[in-house]
Amino acid sequence: MKHILTLLLTLLLIASCQDAEMPAPTRATGTLVLSIAAGPTPKAHTRGVDADLTVELLRPNGSLYKAFPAGEVPEKIVLEANTTYTVRAYTDNQTTWHQANKGKGEGCYMGETQVSVGEDEVAYCTYAVPMTNYAVGVSLPEHFGALFTSYSFVVQSEGRADVSLTPGEKAYYAPTAGFTYKLTATNTDGKTSAHTAVPYDEVAAGKLYTIKYVYGGASSQGGIDIEITDDEKHDNIDVDI
Repeated sequence: MKHILTLLLTLLLIASCQDAEMPAPTRATGTLVLSIAAGPTPKAHTRGVDADLTVELLRPNGSLYKAFPAGEVPEKIVLEANTTYTVRAYTDNQTTWHQANKGKGEGCYMGETQVSVGEDEVAYCTYAVPMTNYAVGVSLPEHFGALFTSYSFVVQSEGRADVSLTPGEKAYYAPTAGFTYKLTATNTDGKTSAHTAVPYDEVAAGKLYTIKYVYGGASSQGGIDIEITDDEKHDNIDVDI
């Protein structure tokens, strides 16, 4: 009887060890190919992720699944199949964008989209990350520099310090407030002229508001037009006149 009990215990021990050594069942996976850019329109012809975008993948319950810092996001990511993930992409300047470029600011981007892949499937995620602030620029008429020896175009918004701009530069602001603008110029005779500061309140994220000055006052605003376009992502350019 004692030998039988010992034999049974030995067999149970062997079975337990075999169970412990059994590999965990592998979950089905698929491959996600990323094409993510900061800007107003998706770039379907371009694979990869903009170097200044951080990318996070969130599980259906909102917990973090994978995270890739800016400049280190792979083009392809293996995911568990048949699971809906949220792809969150953003620039790292979420709290500092207004301090960049000596107070002029810079574009700030953040957005989310959902993806899923089937078993052994290759799925594609093409996503344009929206800009969360807006920009203001200025355009001066032809030969302006020959007629005026100096000028100052000033923009102000939401209590921030005044920003002076030249053509090609942009100032960035949160869409929670509009802006005011004013041009002061001195002509070749030494006479300085300025218009009253003009408010503009109908602003939206992702837009570039270019204040266009024209000669003669032929436009609907007496010599000033406002051109509204999507703000394309690029660095500010300083232009001296």
